[in-house]
Amino acid sequence: MTALPRAMARAALGLAAFALITAGSVAVTRALTAERIADNRRASETRVVAEVAPPGHAGDLLDQALTRPAAPLLGHEGPFTLWPARADDELLGVVVPLATDGGYSGRIELVMGLDTQGRITGVRVTEHRETPGLGDRIEARKSDWIRQFTGHSLAAPPAGGWAVSRDGGGIDALTGATITSRAVVDAVRDALRWFDAERKALLESLDTGETP
Repeated sequence: MTALPRAMARAALGLAAFALITAGSVAVTRALTAERIADNRRASETRVVAEVAPPGHAGDLLDQALTRPAAPLLGHEGPFTLWPARADDELLGVVVPLATDGGYSGRIELVMGLDTQGRITGVRVTEHRETPGLGDRIEARKSDWIRQFTGHSLAAPPAGGWAVSRDGGGIDALTGATITSRAVVDAVRDALRWFDAERKALLESLDTGETP
């Protein structure tokens, strides 16, 4: 082999090695980034689920996740995950995910905590695309509006009932965001209806650890 072909061969090998190293570095970076994103997402989910769960619960609720069948009243057309809240062996309640497509800009996803009597222990928005400065005030970090549901139930609604005031209910809508407010109120009310209908069977299954 003459000097030129040998030089070309070495260059080709060098390029191949560089390509392999680069590809490997990219793969490792992607894997580490994906792992970090997953860790951050779980930490966020753990925090928000704990915020709305019945007081006194123990442990990471995400570790106690259970799958339930479709629940249209919660906005789930297929199986979904909920989280029982316990202290030692005592069932304190449950945290359920709910969703509505009635937002001004589309789907709004939330989580709601309930004690065993059906009283709300907290509601938080987990995902939405509502208008900044208006509808996005459904977020707990931007206003206290979402906190007004705590302590109420289907049998003990806010004064005036489970509807925004424009619809004859007792809940004031966020200024400039009636559609967003209505969507959240209706979703919370429907979730309470779901729990009321499923309460006996749900609590029995959670007490025994059985799933349908």
